[in-house]
Amino acid sequence: MKNLFLIFAMVPMLAIGQISNWRTNPPQQQSTPQSQRSTPSTQQSTPQRNDVSSWRNDPPRNNDRQPQTRPGSNIIVRDPYWNNYGRGWNNYGWNRWDMWGAPNFGWNYYSPSWYWNDWGYRQPARIYVYDNGNQVTIKGKKPIVSFGIQKTTDRQIGGFFTIGNKGYFITEYNSSFERDKSTFFQYGNITQVDFPIVDDLVQKNSFYIGAGKRIKRTGVHLMIGTVSEDVKWRGKDALGYITFPKYKDRFTTVKVGALHDYKNFTIKFDYDPIINNGTFGLGVNF
Repeated sequence: MKNLFLIFAMVPMLAIGQISNWRTNPPQQQSTPQSQRSTPSTQQSTPQRNDVSSWRNDPPRNNDRQPQTRPGSNIIVRDPYWNNYGRGWNNYGWNRWDMWGAPNFGWNYYSPSWYWNDWGYRQPARIYVYDNGNQVTIKGKKPIVSFGIQKTTDRQIGGFFTIGNKGYFITEYNSSFERDKSTFFQYGNITQVDFPIVDDLVQKNSFYIGAGKRIKRTGVHLMIGTVSEDVKWRGKDALGYITFPKYKDRFTTVKVGALHDYKNFTIKFDYDPIINNGTFGLGVNF
């Protein structure tokens, strides 16, 4: 009987012994020391051999083709390779100095300058100095650029842009600026109105492109364009204006015009005979 009592007394202790202490004291990650390896140096000094180029230890840098400034002046200097064996980046791009007569070979350096052409526009120039000391002045012929804002007689505002010398390219865009503060009824019908009709609400936008020819500082051009119209009936009652659709249209048109450059300002006039409107613009040129 005594032994049976001892067995029952040890059962709870055995059950408690089966619960892992990880629940109350979970194992932690232990950092194991890593053995440090001594890596041998990959760069070892080796004696210079006569049959091995020094570039392998000291490769050339890409800094021997950069423009330099001659001390004490603002003259741009190019190295002999770039001057004598190629046109160089100086003669490429929008300025096209090689097409304006700049020398391709033999020159040592150039000095930037400018001049006024026969029409009063400021143009770039360069003074090239050859290896033997001779000099030549190259006159550039960059295109004249102008842009500005304009207003039409049918209540549009817009902008214009031109580029070119004797022959020039011109483009413009215009849009109506009148604000529509009316109440709009999408399904309104003229046969159902119970208020007086006052006038139409016309909203336009137009885009033109063309070409012209300049005589001295005055140019004459012809443009073709497209016009989009959104016309609404507009009436009025005691609370304000009421609008509803009338028609929408898009068509092609033309206009003729002229511009004149006065110093650095450009004045522009145009007339469209199809929609019977005129345009006045004011801008700058350079």
